[in-house]
Amino acid sequence: MRKKTNKRDAILDAMLDVVVERGFHEAPMSLIIERSGASAGVIYHYFQSKEEIIQALYERVRALKRTSLLEGYSPEMEAKEAFLQVWTNGYHFYRKHLKEMRFLDQYETAGFVCHPDSAARPDKEKIGFERRFRSRSKGGVLNELPPEVIQELTFGVVARLARQPRKLSPKVMRDVAEKVWEAIKASD
Repeated sequence: MRKKTNKRDAILDAMLDVVVERGFHEAPMSLIIERSGASAGVIYHYFQSKEEIIQALYERVRALKRTSLLEGYSPEMEAKEAFLQVWTNGYHFYRKHLKEMRFLDQYETAGFVCHPDSAARPDKEKIGFERRFRSRSKGGVLNELPPEVIQELTFGVVARLARQPRKLSPKVMRDVAEKVWEAIKASD
């Protein structure tokens, strides 16, 4: 039995599909209305503009990604094991959520600026993870490479591997994750 989707979610799902298929600039509201099954009035009840729909979708996808990445993570884990867990979760997230991944890629290269919901509470687990996985000079466990380089060496690699047609075995994934860890961890 399929879960009933509410109108707001149907609008976000329609925007996701259209943006992935056509891009942000070729996502007319008329197509969002058609795909979502919601009238223009219903859409504008939930969202003031197309940009607000895109923003809400971005926030939903980021929350899904954050939850997926941190699944099974515990602050008590050894740093290496925590990294391997999150990196592996990233691989599985990207393989399972191809549309969301494509949306994020487009969002990040399209120049949209996210204004996170100020009412949202900070996620203590995410904040703790981010504090732990920063450079050693800032109290973390990583080397002194610029954050964008660390990002590319970690999640850039995992995203590209997840896009490959052939799924990696758990052993290969762990081997790669361990090599990535060796490249980014601070020297003892």
